[in-house]
Amino acid sequence: MDNVTRYAAINTKTRAMTGSFLKDRDYENLLNKKNVTEVAAYLKQNSHYKDVMKDIDLGDVHRGRLETVIKANQIKNMKKLNHFFIDGYREFYKSLFMRYEIEDLKSILRGIKTHSESLENNAPNINLGLYSNVNVQALLESKNTRDFINNLKGTIYYDYLRPLLQGNNEINLFNAGMTLDTAYFDVSFKSLELLTKEDRMAVENIYGVMADLLNIQTIYRGLKFYNLPPEELFNYTIYFGKVFNRNHIKELCYAKSLEEFQKKVHSSKYNFLFDHDNNRDIFMERRILRYQYYNLKSQNKKSSMDISRVMIYTMLLEMEIRDIISVIESVRYGMPLDEGKKFLIRKL
Repeated sequence: MDNVTRYAAINTKTRAMTGSFLKDRDYENLLNKKNVTEVAAYLKQNSHYKDVMKDIDLGDVHRGRLETVIKANQIKNMKKLNHFFIDGYREFYKSLFMRYEIEDLKSILRGIKTHSESLENNAPNINLGLYSNVNVQALLESKNTRDFINNLKGTIYYDYLRPLLQGNNEINLFNAGMTLDTAYFDVSFKSLELLTKEDRMAVENIYGVMADLLNIQTIYRGLKFYNLPPEELFNYTIYFGKVFNRNHIKELCYAKSLEEFQKKVHSSKYNFLFDHDNNRDIFMERRILRYQYYNLKSQNKKSSMDISRVMIYTMLLEMEIRDIISVIESVRYGMPLDEGKKFLIRKL
């Protein structure tokens, strides 16, 4: 099938869906709301979330419920798009669901490590089962991280996580989280073989930037918080970056100190990550996501009859949801408008 035939309909659909994204004025309005109920009312009345929110009782809405609804809308839209694909393309796009399933797995892991009560209520976990046959109830009942990993037997994740069970050392969130991310990128890149050469290049162009930024964040956190040895850090990195090849990544992992690592990154196109007085990790993550956001917006203007437009829509929708959740948190804690803006991916 030629690309014009493959993408004519789906690109028209994604163009329309992209046009319905929240605008800057919507975020300004949302950040000025006094409580979560007002945020929900605005989304219900003034956004593309109105259909999925039609049954929401504004008199009994809370942060968890609202987050569940907007995330469910994302999955619904992704499933709509997947119906446009056939054969290997449908299998490739389905691999994107794995990413969101992993986010729920990480959420449960955080609950286990912090001994949060009522895990089922603290996190929506609506993505579990989208890609694999995970036993949700068994995972929620896990007493510790080892239980959690053992309860993933029979899924694609178990073989990746099983090496962490060796020995009696405590399994920390960093190791488990990075192992799950490695699983996702492994599966995604294997599924690239199902695409045409042109589409593989389009995906690699998008994922290459993601890999670079994720590697920088991984090495930074591994050095700063966990004092991991270079060889272990290197094992958690992804080798298909756009700017950093395998040798560059190895050089970053073997930096003698956090300061040396930052200097090496500072000499690259990603110097903006450390070119700030405020290096709090939450703002570093925002800078990473903001760079990706505007990079995707730029690529979207250039994309044509290839898979990039669908990929970009999916990722921009995820970022919109992240920003809505940040707005909800800002409103809940009564942050001033200018302070709330700092936590958004987009720049207002």
